[in-house]
Formats: sequence, structure tokens, C-alpha cells
Amino acid sequence: EGEVYFRMSDEIRQLVNFQKRDLLKDVFPTDMDLILCRNVVIYFTEETKERLYAKFVQALRRKGVLFIGSTEQIFKARELGLRAAATFFYQKE
Repeated sequence: EGEVYFRMSDEIRQLVNFQKRDLLKDVFPTDMDLILCRNVVIYFTEETKERLYAKFVQALRRKGVLFIGSTEQIFKARELGLRAAATFFYQKE
């Protein structure tokens, strides 16, 4: 019915680094545990999607997780070094 909001505890907030990035131009930090990128990639060409997913993989640490939108799918996940961990979640191998 109404909107649902979540609040992160201060303890967790100190461990989290929220960033806005130009997905196509910026260099991403490395050794990330989690990348949330939902409902954006659907607007890109297949070639651009593949480049972006490769950048995400480089940014993730081993066993790091990429969370994508419900309308998005990574067709070449294995080639990129990802495995489907759950619906919408891919884990770096």
C-alpha cells in the first residue's frame, strides 16, 4: 500500500561506501564486496553492457556479488568469471 523504507544502522553505515559513478567513463575502485546496479543496464547496447559487466567483475573481489535488476540478465556470465548465485545475484568466482 504505502512506501516501504529501510534504515541502515550507524554500525553498518560505517562499513559501507556509497558512490555515484559514470558507469561508462569512470574507473571503479577494486576489491568491492557488493555492487548494486539495478534498472540501468537495460538502456545500453549489448556491446556496452558487456563492457560494463567486465568493469564490474574487475571491481569485485573474489566471491563479491553483483546485484542487477529484474529485467536484466548477464548472458555471458561464465565468460566474465561470474556464476548465478540467486535470482538477480551474480558472484565472482
